[in-house]
Amino acid sequence: MGWLDKLFGKKEQNPTNIPGSASLRFGRYSDNNKPLAKTHKWYEAEDFFKAKNYPGAIAAFFDYLRDDKEDNVIFRPQGEQFSFELYQGSKHIYGSCDGSHITAEVPVVKMNSPSAAVMRRMLELNFGLYYTRTALRDDNVLSMIFETPLEAANPNKLYYGLKELATKADRQDDTLIADFKMLEAVDTGHIQSLPDAELDVKYTYFRKWIEEALQRISTLNQDSFSGSIAYLLLNTLYRIDYLIAPEAKLLADLEKINGIYWTKKDEVPIIERNQMMQDELRKLLQLSREDFALNLYRAKATFAITNPPKMDKTKETIENSNRDSYWYIENKHPDLALILNEYGLSYNQYTFSMPDVLAELYHLYMTVMHADYFEAVGAQKKIYQAAANQFNKSWIQQRVLQIVGKHREKFPYLVFDPAQLRFDSLYNFGISFSEQLANANLDPRKN
Repeated sequence: MGWLDKLFGKKEQNPTNIPGSASLRFGRYSDNNKPLAKTHKWYEAEDFFKAKNYPGAIAAFFDYLRDDKEDNVIFRPQGEQFSFELYQGSKHIYGSCDGSHITAEVPVVKMNSPSAAVMRRMLELNFGLYYTRTALRDDNVLSMIFETPLEAANPNKLYYGLKELATKADRQDDTLIADFKMLEAVDTGHIQSLPDAELDVKYTYFRKWIEEALQRISTLNQDSFSGSIAYLLLNTLYRIDYLIAPEAKLLADLEKINGIYWTKKDEVPIIERNQMMQDELRKLLQLSREDFALNLYRAKATFAITNPPKMDKTKETIENSNRDSYWYIENKHPDLALILNEYGLSYNQYTFSMPDVLAELYHLYMTVMHADYFEAVGAQKKIYQAAANQFNKSWIQQRVLQIVGKHREKFPYLVFDPAQLRFDSLYNFGISFSEQLANANLDPRKN
């Protein structure tokens, strides 16, 4: 039974409306999801390395790195030697050790004809790399390489070296192919295209959310509502990132639009930044269904592309967003109040590699707030019916208890009381849910 099947309580023999929806993926991969047993493997690797037991250290390290749900790491010990494979999005990393030296390589793209511009781009990339380097193989494949003596391969160096190799290569192939026509993708047999029915739904909602945001903005005063316009634009990006889960160039385009707001915050007025973001979103509406499909696929990952959060920062973001939302309720803009509430949680999910328990609670929140989307992608159980303002209260409360109980061993002090959730309106549900999430106690178990 697939994950979505379990989430919505559907029996195996009752197929979903959309083929393949049992393997739907949401948002970015987070490696901030290690159970206690995996965490212990990290400490074990450190202890083995300090004792110069390199085979033991390496075996424990790759055990830590492997996410059993993702099936993302293959490790083959062979006495003093070993080989391994990792997956990161569209990239497949191959590594080995001859007993004294570790080498890992990932093919990035194939260059069918010489290009000074491509080589210049790779040289520029080299300047920003700490652990790895780029190379041109004899078969004209541009690759990235990580090398280290075994005796210097402590767990930290291995982790950050392989992370740089995997995440940088996964980003580079898509942008290089988009920018240079003489390049072609290599070694992508492990990625899976989405079913047509799923693509149709995602393309429809991708356009729907952008069009709705732009239309709502057109009704607002661009000056006095500049803050709410920014929230609306950013939240649209974060919602698409999580629910549509784009890859490749579309993912880079969303990050570019997000960067317009944050990287230019001190130098460009907010009204101008808002207009720039709107212009870029309009460009995305020009994306054909065929081009859209090229940017969505299923793939495994080993490393997060974001960092774990400071919990006081995530709490502050949620509380500030909720506080700002009250003004919109008082001034008769309930739709904007909902956007503010969603923004607080979605900003955190987009920006940080959230602990798995908070990510699962966030997902539950999104199944309620966007129940129409989940029904469209194949959910059989009705979670929230907007026309009647009717919640599936018992299911939501039970799901909260399941999530908290599942992570009790790792987070014994976490309290999330489903009885405190409000079910009189979508806004009040969102506020009552996000307030508890903001105050979640994730102090680990004391040994």
